Amino acid sequence: MKAFVEGYLAEFEDAELIIIDVGAKAYSGNPTYRPFFNKPKWKYFGLDLEPGENVDIVVSNPYNWKEVPDNFADVVISGHAFEHIEFPWVTIKEIYMILKPSGICCIIAPSSGPENKRPYDCWRFYPDGMRALAKWAGFKVVEVFTDWGLGEWQDTFAVFQKPSSKELINSPFPEFNNKKVAERVYLDAVKTAPNNPQYYANAINILKNDGRLDEALKYAILGVNSFPHNAWLRYKLAEIYVERKQFSSAVEHVIFLLRAKFINPNSVKLINTVLKSTDAYEKSIITSQLPDDLQALRQLANHSWNTNSYHLMQVCYEKLAEKLPEDIHSKVMLGLSYWALGREEAFRKTFKEIIELKLQKGILERTTIIQHLINKFGFKTYLEIGVEMGMNFFQIDAELKLAVDPKFVIPGGVKDTEKEKFFTMTSDEFFANPPKEILERGLDIVLIDGLHTYEQSLRDVENCLKYLNPNGVIVMHDCLPDSPATAMPTLEEARKHPDFKGNWTGDVYKTIIHLRATREDLFVAVINTDWGVGIVKRGKPENMLSIQVEDIKKMDFYDLIKNKEMLLNLKPPSWFFEFLKEQ
Repeated sequence: MKAFVEGYLAEFEDAELIIIDVGAKAYSGNPTYRPFFNKPKWKYFGLDLEPGENVDIVVSNPYNWKEVPDNFADVVISGHAFEHIEFPWVTIKEIYMILKPSGICCIIAPSSGPENKRPYDCWRFYPDGMRALAKWAGFKVVEVFTDWGLGEWQDTFAVFQKPSSKELINSPFPEFNNKKVAERVYLDAVKTAPNNPQYYANAINILKNDGRLDEALKYAILGVNSFPHNAWLRYKLAEIYVERKQFSSAVEHVIFLLRAKFINPNSVKLINTVLKSTDAYEKSIITSQLPDDLQALRQLANHSWNTNSYHLMQVCYEKLAEKLPEDIHSKVMLGLSYWALGREEAFRKTFKEIIELKLQKGILERTTIIQHLINKFGFKTYLEIGVEMGMNFFQIDAELKLAVDPKFVIPGGVKDTEKEKFFTMTSDEFFANPPKEILERGLDIVLIDGLHTYEQSLRDVENCLKYLNPNGVIVMHDCLPDSPATAMPTLEEARKHPDFKGNWTGDVYKTIIHLRATREDLFVAVINTDWGVGIVKRGKPENMLSIQVEDIKKMDFYDLIKNKEMLLNLKPPSWFFEFLKEQ
């Protein structure tokens, strides 16, 4: 309250001001606000519900102050009274009524603390609560601040101003702007060495937001010295060092974050920045602190991927690949981190090793099926629809590879090479104006793994067939859903399904059934692996389905599952290798 008087009223000492203190009664000899307003031309009145020390005006009705005229006071103050008022939204309107136009009020009320009945204890006030009261009464908000981390009450301080009136202009005050008096008092409290890390964290944020980085650094150092085991303060100190480009100074705090497993998107981005900005020795120190626990290491790696923190992503997946040499996913993600960092040679080498390892181990899924077909038939032109991260695309070894996706999410972006071309568009747009490579060479092999709807996947097949070379093959992914949720027609519907677990194949299976019911010139089968891998090629069908297209459209998961072997021409994985031999 002293800061309020000094900040907002000091220049008006010569003005005749009427000040009303709401809830002014002194209890047990406690000090009052009266001395702050002891100026020759100022008149201070204490207002309360009952007589007592420091009370000048007693109101008979707490919510209708008939004893005080409207537009009477220049200033209304209230300290630690609003929490005891049952209906403070009524009280704030009374304050508005007794204030002159342009008059100001200052309210201080706790945001925290134990119950303290006098005779009631009803509320605690956050900044938004104060703003809501101001809005309700019609006040302009001048300043609102809560001194988080200071004392048990952590007071919220608010200054409001009543709008001016052309009819009643008898206030000495101009329109006030935020003078940040509470903030200044709050920051000055650092001299008392507050015993709460929240104080330092909040003060640091205030100073950083004001662009006062040097001061923020001092507070961060004080905070870490006072609370050396507090990960949040360590994070804030490291963050400031990074902003000041003092990367070596941030290393010890980044190491602390890793040891403390203080892992979130922001800390991961910070660790990544320090990792890529320090010398080889400091890098080795940081990487030596990566978690040994596989779950924690995976979490760190996933956060790195999700935040584009590719330097950290690389070292995390290098460690995972080392600890789990058979884990294909870790190797793929490691390869993608190399791509993001522009390490072309390491990237190519890693993906070559991945496909060779999978072929050697006899793993059968869409990627190895495609590569087997390329190797068997000498296919040269490969098209992939629905590339997303490129996990499948980069494994495939072919003379020319074309990638189509409306939104690639490949780390580090896409770039055309002599062997790889990227088309950021829908498959419909792609086929509406096909590149010269397709017009000149045709398509040897295609993977359709884009939008998993019946309509789109069927259109993709039909478009691919226009350019498919006579002995070419179309491979389709996600032809065999495992649940009603997985088989929902759209991803939005799948996510709403109570059994949704993250996988969505859509109703691609209907495209398989549609082709088997309508195309006498196509061989169509589905291999029972990797969510169902469809094979479509020109040739005599094993058998045709007698189902009308309108009935196919009406089918659902339960219709499929009753007779999936017949409907999909479902084949066991061993069939594929026999199929290759027969060709």
